[in-house]
Amino acid sequence: MKTRKITPIMFVTATLLASCAGPESYQQKMARYTPKSFSKNQVPEIKTADFKFAPVPYKTEGRAPASVSTTPEIKEQEKEGNPTNKKLYFLTLFAQYETLKKYSAEYAPTVSICPNFHTSLLRHNEKTQSTYDGKYQNKKFTYDSTRYSEDSFVASHPELLLPLSKEETTPKVVDIIRSSKSPMTEAAVNELVHKAIDIHLSKTYSEIRELCEYGVSDNYYIYENLITHIKNNKFEAAPSNMNTLLKTTIFSNMALTTSLEKQTKTPGRSIASIGDNEKSTPYAGEVMTRLNVKWANQYFEYIKESH
Repeated sequence: MKTRKITPIMFVTATLLASCAGPESYQQKMARYTPKSFSKNQVPEIKTADFKFAPVPYKTEGRAPASVSTTPEIKEQEKEGNPTNKKLYFLTLFAQYETLKKYSAEYAPTVSICPNFHTSLLRHNEKTQSTYDGKYQNKKFTYDSTRYSEDSFVASHPELLLPLSKEETTPKVVDIIRSSKSPMTEAAVNELVHKAIDIHLSKTYSEIRELCEYGVSDNYYIYENLITHIKNNKFEAAPSNMNTLLKTTIFSNMALTTSLEKQTKTPGRSIASIGDNEKSTPYAGEVMTRLNVKWANQYFEYIKESH
């Protein structure tokens, strides 16, 4: 008897169909956020496709050392001393987690205890009031269904590049859409995107817990390596360098939050650039300043303006 090989895409599709058969219990949902052990938070494979950067003068003068702080939210943090790279990484990731909660179809836990960043978390919460109430707000995402085959279209909607697996970076949402024998309905696409966001949130929560307990994470070390690489190399505005930035958790989340906010913004109201939009992307401006990569705003503006 000939056996049929089950591919990852077939498995995910079957899993999603099974999930429609009945609602998950609260315990099942929370189990997604309760790892038995800390594991690496796989960074989604988000890329710029064919985006072209405008030339930006390269400056070695003023390359930001770890002790330099310039943006308002970091100046506020100076009450407890200039934030270290670890502290800035934690605060950025935590703020991104709080923003991404708004787009989740499930309840995402609150981080209230964090031994290694206790003071930083308190100060952040004192000046940032969360609007997340733990309820699914039924965010609806709309896409041009005729353009899923275009890499440039997918690159401008990075949530389509989120994986549907907690352990791997594939299959991605767009993989399932493209492999469908018949065009997927808007509702089916929305279900895939929400499922991928929930998985991404659970992985982000796991990394935050790891940072709170140990003060570091695998992805933080990747970020530190990036800082060293930029310090020792000419890191100009280019797709290859942007793709390098996107291999780190906080930059891939910048792309993701920018795209999701584009989907749900009020018609006629523009979104401020990611460096200025401190309510939705706090600390992002300081991260780019320290790394001397403010040119990355061009890519985030491209995401914001794409349809």
